[in-house]
Amino acid sequence: MGAAVAVALSGCVSSTPPLTVYGGLVDRCVETRTTGEDYMALLGTTVVNESSRSVILRDVRAVELVNASIEAVSVVPLHSPESGFGVAPGADLTPEQRVMWRERQPLDGAVVGPYDAVSIVLQVHAEDYRDYAGIEGLTVKYDDGWFSATSSGDGAVGFVAPWAHCGSR
Repeated sequence: MGAAVAVALSGCVSSTPPLTVYGGLVDRCVETRTTGEDYMALLGTTVVNESSRSVILRDVRAVELVNASIEAVSVVPLHSPESGFGVAPGADLTPEQRVMWRERQPLDGAVVGPYDAVSIVLQVHAEDYRDYAGIEGLTVKYDDGWFSATSSGDGAVGFVAPWAHCGSR
């Protein structure tokens, strides 16, 4: 009986995590018009549930923070699979981002349906407004009601002050 259970369970376990961290965390830098305490940006990355089961998002961590802190994390729906949230330097939202932002919800407990996608949006504040600030890599913790897992994406995204240039990092 024990061997049969082990065989049955091994058939249920996939070698690849069902949640894939996609766009947004590409190596890029944007200039923001804000300085001082308002020196921040909203950084979005798309995650896709590539399984037939819903997954529940639990936590997000930056692999590395550069001159930055994460103040808040939200999940926004994608109205089109081709367009993620992207980057909003200084929280200057485009009309498309405003629509998504109004529908945001807290990350912990957010459900991503089977074969569905959402954008995870990080509100990132710079510790020193005179220098580049951003994140390098992202790890997403989630579960499907039975198992917990993590998925990671690499790349870096950040922002600089109005007088700086992205290449000066």
